[in-house]
Amino acid sequence: MNRVIACIDSSPCINAVADAAAWIAQRTNRELVLLQVLDYYPASYHLGEISGVIGFESNAMLLKELAELEQKQSEIALDYSNNLLRHISETIHEKYGITAAQIQEKGDFLEQSFNNIDEKDFVIIGKVGERSAEKNKSIGGNVENFIRGAKSTVMTVGETFKPPTRFIFAYEDSQTCKDMLERVAKSDILRQLQCHLLYVGDHPEILNIPSQFLKDAGLDVVVEYRYGDVAANILEYQQEHQIQLIVLGAYSRSKVRQFFLGSVTTNIFRNATIPLLVVK
Repeated sequence: MNRVIACIDSSPCINAVADAAAWIAQRTNRELVLLQVLDYYPASYHLGEISGVIGFESNAMLLKELAELEQKQSEIALDYSNNLLRHISETIHEKYGITAAQIQEKGDFLEQSFNNIDEKDFVIIGKVGERSAEKNKSIGGNVENFIRGAKSTVMTVGETFKPPTRFIFAYEDSQTCKDMLERVAKSDILRQLQCHLLYVGDHPEILNIPSQFLKDAGLDVVVEYRYGDVAANILEYQQEHQIQLIVLGAYSRSKVRQFFLGSVTTNIFRNATIPLLVVK
């Protein structure tokens, strides 16, 4: 069965991640799975690196006490993780009537996440993580690396989530976008929304074929041509029409290549206040 994977942590985005995942699960009849990776590493994890330097008996008891203390801290972190998963599960069940499965792992977030995600999964991740939130960052340190490495479609959300009725698909004449076009047409969630097919450039006729393709696939399509900066036009169009979702491609060889590789995606991530969906 296809799944919606909600990446759970204690960031300010956690409630929006849960709401987005539950909404998608309801609309697409996917299984909802809460994935939490506990990456707590106590300082004793590194004791082997300094034991040779310390190396005298007077500190042996201190090292033992430190290890015991940090074992307790690790147990507390695990208890907190269990309580958080339980709370989110109960909230989702109360609000949406959905019983979510749970996956809890320990270790590196990216490594453990990739081990548990399949290509057909639909993954929801917060725009910032708990550590980034503490440092007032606009983009979580793991988000871009997660999108680069994940083989599945990924949606990022901020601190609030409003179920979308329309989305922007920024298109260009590239093989990546042509491949994305087919995925959009087959997407079990995007097919239910109105598609605003946006082209930024000097050749508006480029949208003739893709717009007809999406219409033939049964989507409600609005075509828009713009000129100038790609990121600025996407954000301006979203604001003008109050569209609730932006669909992007992960990789390409021309302008869209800048998404997740340069200033375009950084601009959009820092300034967009709505969810972003990276189709793969």
